[in-house]
Amino acid sequence: MSVSPGLETKYVSRAALLGPDYRGVNFELLCELGDEVKSGAAVMRDLRRPEIRFSAPVSGRISRIERGARRKLISLQIDVDDSLAVAEFQPPASNDSVSIRNFMLESGAWSSLRTRPFGNIPDPDGKPAAVFVTALDAEPLAPDTRTIIDTYLQEFRAAVNALTGISDAPLYVCHAPDHALVFEDSSRIRCVTFNGGYSVSLPGVHINTLCPIGLGGGEVWHIGYQDVIALGHLLLHGKPWLQRVISLGGNAVRNSRSLAVYPGSAIGELLANEVDDGPSRILAGSSIYGRQLATGSAYLAAGQRQVTVLGASASDLAGTTASTNNAVIPSETLEKLILPGIFPVPFMRALQLGDAERARELGALELVEEDVMPLSRACVSHSDYAILLRDVLDQLEGAR
Repeated sequence: MSVSPGLETKYVSRAALLGPDYRGVNFELLCELGDEVKSGAAVMRDLRRPEIRFSAPVSGRISRIERGARRKLISLQIDVDDSLAVAEFQPPASNDSVSIRNFMLESGAWSSLRTRPFGNIPDPDGKPAAVFVTALDAEPLAPDTRTIIDTYLQEFRAAVNALTGISDAPLYVCHAPDHALVFEDSSRIRCVTFNGGYSVSLPGVHINTLCPIGLGGGEVWHIGYQDVIALGHLLLHGKPWLQRVISLGGNAVRNSRSLAVYPGSAIGELLANEVDDGPSRILAGSSIYGRQLATGSAYLAAGQRQVTVLGASASDLAGTTASTNNAVIPSETLEKLILPGIFPVPFMRALQLGDAERARELGALELVEEDVMPLSRACVSHSDYAILLRDVLDQLEGAR
């Protein structure tokens, strides 16, 4: 693994790709149990769109393929072996759309892009209304975005310039006020400052502000800053970036800090000797937007930048269930926990009722699960609005 200057590196013996990170994909495996694979080599592809490939996050041996109901892929697990080679790729000679898209598809980098609405991987021949690069992170205890981008500034710039070539649409680089990012190479790159609370680094906020898709039927794409660096590393060096930077935090973590780790690292190994004794709750993400780890998915998810461990009583660990009373009580708190321009109470009621058309009118198409997670914690009904939103989005997508 390459090491970020001044950053502690924590190694693990196992890493994985998680099926639920790529919704709507019917995976075709390109490997079998026991196979040796190179980091960056294609190990799966989308059966419906075979151009879209998924690369091994580490070099090693395929140790487990875990499936759930209807044989849906939960995880493809790899025992790490750093002695094996890594895959190599020939960077494109030009910045035209066909060359850049083909390179991203071949190297597996295309799977880092996501659409709004619905949060899918874009179609290889799709035409977005805009492309968004999320170059800030305001969530509590998040890694220092500025330090990470500045450390890999050449890779970041190379990827942003390349991303301007995947379409004729404007490309927005959304950044913090104290981290000016200037690109003089393309008139289509628009650097935009965002400032505010924890939600200010959510792609939904940027899309809602700069290119709202709403009822217009358009599509925008977005990508996180570490996936941008990973793309830049492929472009400049012809090899995958063998690390991600995450933070360990929460009131049950003994030493909160940022770490350089393998993509897809086993979270249990990352937390070894890091957590206080006693009951605790592990979240993939921050204390506000994180999700509780699911069985078989205790690995870093695609794009995950944090692991949060919260001390909890035994009753807390049992979790909450939806109340039989689905009351939504208006409050200033709810107003602060949803994207600007979305009215939380009628929106939450529409989700509870499964009223897809009403939810669409109120802004559902600009949201994915992470945008509504704080509502579940704040609402007295204990409704899981992430699940309710996805149910509505599935209805809307099926009606297209």
